[in-house]
Amino acid sequence: MSQPVSQFISSLAKEFRENQITQSGEEFDLLSKDPAVNAIQPAAFVFPESTEQVQALVKTAALFGVKLWVYSTGKNWGYLNTGGSQGAVVVLLNRMNKIIHVDDDLAYAIIEPGVTYADLSRFLAEKNHPLWTDSPGGPPSGSVIGNALDRGVGVTKYGDHFAHLCGYEVVLADGALLQTGVASEGGMKGAAHLYKWGVGPYIEGLFSQSNFGIVTRAAIWLMRKPEDYAIFSLNIKDDETLARGMDEVRELMLSGIVHETGRFSNDVAILTLLTQAINEDGLSPSKAIDREQLSRLKRKYHVPGWTCSFAVYGPKRMVRASVQEAKSRLRRLAPGVRVSVYSRKWAYVLRRFFTAAGRVRSPSLLKLIDYCCRKWFDTSLALGKLFPGLIDIHEGKPVETVVRRGYFRHKKARPEKDIHVGRDDVGVLWSVPVLPFKGDEVVAFSKECELLFEKFNFDFYTTTMIFNARSVCPLMVILYDRLDHEEGKRAERLYSAILDLSHKRGYQHFRAGINGWKNLYQSCPELKKTNQKIKAALDPLGILAPGRYGID
Repeated sequence: MSQPVSQFISSLAKEFRENQITQSGEEFDLLSKDPAVNAIQPAAFVFPESTEQVQALVKTAALFGVKLWVYSTGKNWGYLNTGGSQGAVVVLLNRMNKIIHVDDDLAYAIIEPGVTYADLSRFLAEKNHPLWTDSPGGPPSGSVIGNALDRGVGVTKYGDHFAHLCGYEVVLADGALLQTGVASEGGMKGAAHLYKWGVGPYIEGLFSQSNFGIVTRAAIWLMRKPEDYAIFSLNIKDDETLARGMDEVRELMLSGIVHETGRFSNDVAILTLLTQAINEDGLSPSKAIDREQLSRLKRKYHVPGWTCSFAVYGPKRMVRASVQEAKSRLRRLAPGVRVSVYSRKWAYVLRRFFTAAGRVRSPSLLKLIDYCCRKWFDTSLALGKLFPGLIDIHEGKPVETVVRRGYFRHKKARPEKDIHVGRDDVGVLWSVPVLPFKGDEVVAFSKECELLFEKFNFDFYTTTMIFNARSVCPLMVILYDRLDHEEGKRAERLYSAILDLSHKRGYQHFRAGINGWKNLYQSCPELKKTNQKIKAALDPLGILAPGRYGID
């Protein structure tokens, strides 16, 4: 440990309890495990418990020249949740976990950064608030504020998390406290948490995907619990039909018939939720699936080429009208698309059925249930078991279902619960370019990326996330063995190749981890220069996460 860090820790010991600082031991080792390539082990972890302690931290760090990397709960898996520079100290805000206020009339909650999706969802249910939050499909222990600041997305009509975060309390690099809106009585009165734009230049965006300050409190807008909803599920045969399906869904959204959010997942993305390479004959965790193996697995689990899901929410009559119009339009895509719609009532019936089926142990009975699923629902029992999680996430409930995908190439059996890719040495990288919502363009780019995955020997996992009626993100997941140095480097080269291709086509990534920061602005250097000027003004000593998102 360097002398400045040692002096920093000694100085903190005067104001922080012993259990608020860790430099070694089991907790330190677990927190230091990071699924991202090139993560750097920090010198220490510090756990402030109040805004005042955060202010003390940054002032002390400035005094000794120590770099701070700040995270809400440290579950930013695949992007970075440890150190990004040598000799840095990681600050975790997970002990700042108060739900300060919930307003049922205006549907929002004021929270601290340590509040997780599981915390907020449970609180709303237990206190009988008629409100839902939106969940990103990441770990339930992930931070609501942290995910929103990094512009994570979910699947309900409140799926743009940053768009629904409002009224920040921010600790700046010099320890000063900034309120981004005007309110009284600690934010309980006024509109600071209700109107994002304030007056003058928009400030809150400066603290998203940046290193300009530390958000210690904010409001998250919540979704009114709807009277009814319907979940659409589209099984799509091939790429040509996929392009037409995307265009039809786009027009449904532009017309206001359905909400502007949803997913198109390829066959590999679905298979990673159902099985692992170690459980399938002929598959190796060290080799990508070939086309023959993929076809065999698709037949085994009854997985289509592409699967799309989205939902509509609201009063029963409105939902019924939206479903009727959407179904009539989507059926024009037949025979290449099978359209299923699950009302709230029908979804509950299927959730109970597949939850009960998951408890069956008799091989003969399981075989019979699978046969009935294929005959009646055009699905398999294995796919049906994912249905309860699909319903939960469309109700804004945090689930571990989607996080399980990271273990597909893992050489050990994935846990049934308490998923923790860091602890289990699972390697994950996310490549997330933003494209126009045009079916032919998305399909063409996806095919180019699939060739890159084949070149570097990785399974082509992609889920196209609908951001709005005009833009989408073909999210591509690179799954690798974190303990295999060569495979990690190969994963990094694949990530760089996709980033280069994206920029060549004019597509910027909407989010990035440590592997993408260096080349993030290669097609827009003037943007980096502007960000550097802001950094120099707000953090002239470079205390907060130097290099994060390419901002030194």
